[in-house]
Amino acid sequence: MNSDKSSDTDPPRPTIARPMIGDLVQFGQLTQVSIMLVGPLGSGKTTYAEAFLAEGLRLGFPAVFVTTDVSPRVIRNDMSRHGWAIDDYENSGQFVFIDGYSERMGAPKSSSAYSLSKVDDISELGIVLSEVLDEMVVARIVVDSLSTLILHSSPATMPRAVQRLSGRLTQSSHSIMYILEEGVHDEKTYATFSYLADAVLRFKVDDSGPVPRHYVRMERMRGTETTRSWMEFVLE
Repeated sequence: MNSDKSSDTDPPRPTIARPMIGDLVQFGQLTQVSIMLVGPLGSGKTTYAEAFLAEGLRLGFPAVFVTTDVSPRVIRNDMSRHGWAIDDYENSGQFVFIDGYSERMGAPKSSSAYSLSKVDDISELGIVLSEVLDEMVVARIVVDSLSTLILHSSPATMPRAVQRLSGRLTQSSHSIMYILEEGVHDEKTYATFSYLADAVLRFKVDDSGPVPRHYVRMERMRGTETTRSWMEFVLE
């Protein structure tokens, strides 16, 4: 029997996602930053965010995933499908979900997740994040999606609230990644929230071939040079 062969019961081999943020910049700080992912539905933003957290866990950075559009179970299963199993990290407190989906949709809540009672009050998210991050050092945080928070909040106060939240987290040595859905907001909204982030990654999908191809480019990142060229986002 060839010991190199995997059996059907073996966990999937961890998927390598490329390019990640470190592949897109020439130099600069890759921690203590706020990152905005912008692109249409199905362009790979959530998978990229999952890969961002999985990469961080491998490097020793704890992870927090704020879910507003799907349940933690969906994210957990999706990450496991790519070989990014998080059960052990959840059990050790190095991966934490903040569930802003179940309460809003009337779905069963995950016993292992923190929960938000409402998504129209970003100050509650800040309070829960402070509690979660109290025992974490240099964490990576994902908010999927910022679009849902914007749609349920006051347009006048939301930019300032996001700016304060990002500033507080990055000053505490954490990094936060927001997902912004293209085609949902007006151009002023995209411009405002992109301006507030340290880095902006834009995504697109090419459906012209038999298999969709996903692309990403770094539109800008403070403190470093970027190529701004489209690069294919691949999982291998």
